[in-house]
Amino acid sequence: MDENFIYERLKALSGGLERSLYRDISKAFEEVVRYNERALSELKENLCRELRDVSERFYLYGAVAAAGDVPIVNDFLFPMDEGQEEGSIATIFCPCSRDRMEEVFGNCQKLVVGTDEGELEILARVMPCRRYQRKIDELQNVFYDNGIFWRTPYLPYVDRFGDVFCEDFPKDLEVKSLRFKDESIPVGLGLIPLWNVEPISLKCTVFPIPAIDEENFRHTLKLPFYQDGYVVRMEQAVKNVFMSNEGLEVVSREKSQRMFDLYRIAVHRDVKVPHYPLTSNFRRMRHVDRQADNAAAGLRTRAEIGRIVTSYEAYEGLTLRGIEEGSWGDIAGLGSRYGFVPKGRESLLLRFWAKEEHFLTQDQAAFLVAEVQRDFPQFAVSGELTFGESPDKGKGGWHEASVAGSYGGQE
Repeated sequence: MDENFIYERLKALSGGLERSLYRDISKAFEEVVRYNERALSELKENLCRELRDVSERFYLYGAVAAAGDVPIVNDFLFPMDEGQEEGSIATIFCPCSRDRMEEVFGNCQKLVVGTDEGELEILARVMPCRRYQRKIDELQNVFYDNGIFWRTPYLPYVDRFGDVFCEDFPKDLEVKSLRFKDESIPVGLGLIPLWNVEPISLKCTVFPIPAIDEENFRHTLKLPFYQDGYVVRMEQAVKNVFMSNEGLEVVSREKSQRMFDLYRIAVHRDVKVPHYPLTSNFRRMRHVDRQADNAAAGLRTRAEIGRIVTSYEAYEGLTLRGIEEGSWGDIAGLGSRYGFVPKGRESLLLRFWAKEEHFLTQDQAAFLVAEVQRDFPQFAVSGELTFGESPDKGKGGWHEASVAGSYGGQE
């Protein structure tokens, strides 16, 4: 019944007494109709909130750009660090496979450096940029402090950055260009890694009110972009953090208004990345994925492994050919910083196939191996990559590579 039906019924009545009686009865039904409409609307909103993936605000995205191009995309992507390690003559970016990067970092390299005074041939050490890994580790600790679920980050570009150290290089010369003497490895100079994490500071603009424990005070922070994710850099005075309709609520012992240091994790925006494709640990939340996440007990089947692997954006370009128990890949990976599998566990091999080889393909497989490892801790999970025209043509003439362990960004 709706209001239009009531009014049409009143018009159809001829007797005055009958019309008056029906009008009194219809008023009660009108209130019932309005109540049902409000209840239905609230139910729809609550259902949308329940079905929404809460972690969608905290996916990490990565890219590479020249330092001068950063202002073009700084509404979504921000520099991880524009500094340079002490003693380093340059920071380089090498778009090559993980195996080649291990060779670069593990041995002294002959480099040709271009300066204002010409080219110089030097013998140098190229070391991984540790400052980027420290940024990731710091963010991971902040996630844990705020009670936010930490997903394995897929930031493979970070592994391709290295600092060049050479004691004999003249300190008064500026590096204009740089390349490997054998020219087998491409080199980019003047590039920096980007991610969707921005350090910000916000001040409580309203008077702090006493918390429910009557000992601490609740500070309400007005967020600049409400749809983004926020985590607070915890201190001794901060007790709890939670979201409300007014903003981010920080429970602290501080009685007066003060500044709080936060990290803003920007949600994905449609921006054009100037140099290399955008990478992320984004997970497509299909209906079956939500049901599996909310299940009291997880399934331990090959189909479940396939569901996990195909739910990530990083799976694009790969094909999961098969899953084998008791097998292990031939080539060890970088190891894991975010997971641990005790010795003696049963091994599980994921066989991947890709039509074309890209310098990030091994990282894609390693990231997916890490996610399967997280959901299947009883196995020591590894991966294997095969490149060729079609999985049905056999292994003749294919190039195979294996990825062992789980992806941790870098060691």
